[in-house]
Amino acid sequence: MNVIKSLSRRILLWSFIIMILLALFFNAAGYIGARWLTTTLPIQAVKDASAHSSELKIGLDKLLPIADIVQNLYIPVISIFFVIFALVLWLLLRSSVVRFVRKSSLANQQLPSKKKKAKKDPLSEDFDAEPVITKRDLAEANKRYYLQLLSVLQREGRLIDFFSEDLSMYEDAQIGAAVRSIQDNCKNSLKKYLNPKAVIDHNEGDAITVPADFDPNTIKLTGNVTGEPPFQGTLRHKGWRASRLELPTLSAVKDPAILAPAEVEIM
Repeated sequence: MNVIKSLSRRILLWSFIIMILLALFFNAAGYIGARWLTTTLPIQAVKDASAHSSELKIGLDKLLPIADIVQNLYIPVISIFFVIFALVLWLLLRSSVVRFVRKSSLANQQLPSKKKKAKKDPLSEDFDAEPVITKRDLAEANKRYYLQLLSVLQREGRLIDFFSEDLSMYEDAQIGAAVRSIQDNCKNSLKKYLNPKAVIDHNEGDAITVPADFDPNTIKLTGNVTGEPPFQGTLRHKGWRASRLELPTLSAVKDPAILAPAEVEIM
């Protein structure tokens, strides 16, 4: 969009500059032509001659009003004509540029798939070119990062062990002691890689004003939602946003589904 806006402004500027120059040229040509005509054919002499010729007087009476109208309106009409022509030319050129940019963008988006289908010649292959990342590779990388984060929480906080444990056989005091350690370790891991911050930095239960331009992805409205914003409500959950995004380094394990290897102590 920024490219289209920039090109559109330049086309509009140059269209007006060219049309203004043409308007000045035609106005100057009309002025010079009128001066030459009045010098070559003096109006007063023609009027004096029309006094002796009724036909010349009738023709002169019809011609002079038209000449006055042309003299008064020639410059404004020529100027308005070229301004309108500049706008029409700008619209035509802008539509052509928009189509060209969109076709170029679409071609660039389709280029990786075409490269993928094309046969590679090992003798002419460019080894310095950047590898093409497909949607499948990107999805696989996102899945690995997701599993890697779970692996980090398991390694540093034993989170999966805690979720998999049967807590019915333990006393509440024992569970509380175990949860404290797991919570501290997982909290440090999240702070290291994501550092979560509150979306709305207020205490839960505080009265909150939701502005008219709020982002629905950032603030979720519940309860009796009627009318138009701004809304008055009570903060039930402050929300979380990642203030840092340091993805953990992917492990060299071939199977990314292995969140934690089994440990066997050899006696």
